[in-house]
Amino acid sequence: KVANPEEFLSRVKYLYEHKSEKSFEEIPFKDGRIIDRYSAPMIGADGRYYGRIWYLRDVTAKKRNEQMILESEEKFRGLVEQSLAGIALIEGDQFSYVNRKFADIFGYSVAEIKLLRAADVVVDKDVPIFAEVARRHLNDGSGGHEFTFQGLRKDGVVVDIEGRGTRISYGGKDALMVIILDITERIRAERAVQKLQVQLRELAIRDPLTDLYNRRYLDETISRELIRAERDRSPLSVVMGDIDYFKSINDSHGHLAGDEVLKALGKLIKRHARGSDIACRYGGEEILLVFPGMDKATALARAEQLRLEFENTPVRYGNSAIRTTASFGVASFPENGRDTDQLIAAADKALYAAKNAGRNNVRVSSA
Repeated sequence: KVANPEEFLSRVKYLYEHKSEKSFEEIPFKDGRIIDRYSAPMIGADGRYYGRIWYLRDVTAKKRNEQMILESEEKFRGLVEQSLAGIALIEGDQFSYVNRKFADIFGYSVAEIKLLRAADVVVDKDVPIFAEVARRHLNDGSGGHEFTFQGLRKDGVVVDIEGRGTRISYGGKDALMVIILDITERIRAERAVQKLQVQLRELAIRDPLTDLYNRRYLDETISRELIRAERDRSPLSVVMGDIDYFKSINDSHGHLAGDEVLKALGKLIKRHARGSDIACRYGGEEILLVFPGMDKATALARAEQLRLEFENTPVRYGNSAIRTTASFGVASFPENGRDTDQLIAAADKALYAAKNAGRNNVRVSSA
């Protein structure tokens, strides 16, 4: 159905091969329709390509109306009254003409909206945008560029508007002709896509059981934090934690009970975490905490606080109250290591020292 099928297919193939590119083009059809098409890639936080988002809009009437209005003022009124776009003439700050579609977009009758100032149908924060469009088009003679603003309907509902302004002259006067479309649904769809992208990113970096970060996120961030610590000559500490006798919990109460214990530890850690802290489920029942800007003594106190609160907080599972403990090992940059592997190994060694000392305690790595 498209006028240039080979060009159309070639462009689609090119965009799927060049996954990072965005695109916008107008596609003519054999029957005279014009479709504008926008596409963009959806890339997850892990760099994975999830597909391409396509947005298509029939702009045939809009293009036809714009062209014919500019070519012949005589045909203006007959065309615009049947237009799918809202069209208005603005002289000064008053509407001298609006078509039915323009009035409908804002919830007024044609007679009602012609009594209003142009700014009355624009939300307060966007009035300067609308005023600048009018000034530029009328004074500088520039036109044909799209702009967006939020409109205010008669019933108080805010709508998203895409517009195009053009200066026209008639009867010895200049006026601003505005052609608008209600794009509220498109904006809503774009916001839904953005929300989905955020959700996909969270799924990619979160452990689904504990809601702590996963190893992928740890690998992405800890090296960056070490570089910052080296540059700023600031401390950084890591804490490796492990639930004591976790296998016996699974053996005695079942794996679902073990999951509840892990969830409880995750909630406890998140409750005490600062915005800059990185709390990860490192593997199994092991937890790794990264504390930027925190020295070893403070990290030791934090680990001891977590240990004590975890010990004194029984985990409810069915009719049971499971009491358990955890052990922690603390290491700090730069005295226990200058890179990720060295620091984690030092914290892990301190953790095993805590285990060998009878569990339910905290040990720090020696320099």
